Amino acid sequence: MSISFAEHCGRWTVEDLRRPAEDDLYRYEIDDGVLIVSPPPASPDQAALLHLAFVLQAPARTTGYQVLPTVEVVTHRRDDWLKVPDLVAVTLDAFEAEPEVYDAADVALVVEISGSRQSRNRDFGEKLEAYAEADIPHYWVAELVPVPRLTAFELVDGAYREVVASQEPVGLTRPFAVEIDPARLRRVRDR
Repeated sequence: MSISFAEHCGRWTVEDLRRPAEDDLYRYEIDDGVLIVSPPPASPDQAALLHLAFVLQAPARTTGYQVLPTVEVVTHRRDDWLKVPDLVAVTLDAFEAEPEVYDAADVALVVEISGSRQSRNRDFGEKLEAYAEADIPHYWVAELVPVPRLTAFELVDGAYREVVASQEPVGLTRPFAVEIDPARLRRVRDR
């Protein structure tokens, strides 16, 4: 039997979302027991996600990671926390186990595509804090508006430290070596 979202009372847990969803078009996340429902990403966000996945895939694979879009990530320290990042790099061991949901301990990198002011506020606010709390070593935000920009964070002593924030091409070395040109996130015709 499926529970209706409208009938649910109290805090949400990961188990609550294991029931059949009423609408699988939307993204469902849980943050400290609160259900967050997000609409599907806009076309520019999807194009940026595909571009980044393509750029990251080869360097990730050569260093023992698999890049995946929109998979569920949980932490076993809490049952009221579930995120669906735009892009993740997980260990090849975790990927080959084919889990339904990835544990945060197997995630080396989370990338969020920020295509609006609202998503920017969440990406640099609650998501930054949540991924740090889950001990995910690297977190990147690819902003599309007002201008393309990449901000990369690295976990240091339980908090994220900004490594780079640039509109220009950047070379990153962790969790794997890659060069990213933020301007290419918006230029679909040049790919």
